[in-house]
Amino acid sequence: MEVSLLTYWITREHFAADYLKRLRLRLPWFLALTSRDPFPRLEIVNRPTRRHSAAYGPFLSRESAQRYEQELSGLFQVRRCTETLIPVPTHPGCIYGEMNQCLRPCQCAVSQDEYAAEVARLGEFLATNGKTASAALATARERASAELAFEQAAQLHKRMEKVTAAGACRDSVIAPHTAFNGVALTSGVADGECRLWPMLQGYWQMPVIMQFSTFEPGARSLDRELRETLAHSLASAPLETGDRVEHLALFSRWYYSSWRDGHWFPFHKLEDLNYRRLVREISNLTRSNSASNSVSKTC
Repeated sequence: MEVSLLTYWITREHFAADYLKRLRLRLPWFLALTSRDPFPRLEIVNRPTRRHSAAYGPFLSRESAQRYEQELSGLFQVRRCTETLIPVPTHPGCIYGEMNQCLRPCQCAVSQDEYAAEVARLGEFLATNGKTASAALATARERASAELAFEQAAQLHKRMEKVTAAGACRDSVIAPHTAFNGVALTSGVADGECRLWPMLQGYWQMPVIMQFSTFEPGARSLDRELRETLAHSLASAPLETGDRVEHLALFSRWYYSSWRDGHWFPFHKLEDLNYRRLVREISNLTRSNSASNSVSKTC
């Protein structure tokens, strides 16, 4: 992690013309929802722009983003065509409209407000990865079963299975690229040292170095120490230097790699961070590092 970030910053500073080529850094893929369009649609991009209301990623590959997009397209009747629509009743339409997998805004089959309602449902699904929709379907299924409407309950169950299958196509790390928050935990250089690498709004922040070789458990709990240290470190406005997508590319290279040297702890707000798991992983990390250093000194 540390070497990757340092190499990126140094190469970007001294080789501004071709640093991405030198680093062999590939931009990650995102699933975005267009906004500056009267009839929004899903789009797979590796460089979100202002024309996208939300972009979710980074995905492992373009193929994984396409797989998730296909699952969503089967759940929502949002258009799949890429043309700039000029709706007219005589528009030839497409096969998805004939299969009732599109609301056919091109043929004026729905109003702009009706189409916007479907897009809003899609946006809510993206925001929660289907958790809200699945909970609502489960409640409706139980109600239908209680009312002995078994056919309706079966239809709701099939719908819920499709929602669950769509959500399973998305890695748990996926989040809006402008609200991508988390902390990477890696080991430090000295014995009993670890490093926390916060990421806020898709930008890497300055690392937080914590030394536990002299930490006194009886004085203060590790949980409290972490909460106060991170809160103090991130109290000021987050750093937004560099390129957000490139920072997420560095994250993607680290997170999805087979050589990942640490753990990732996502959060929406800092208060939501799983401190219990973070404390456990820090304890395991410092314990294993101490054991490795003891073996090395013995040898």
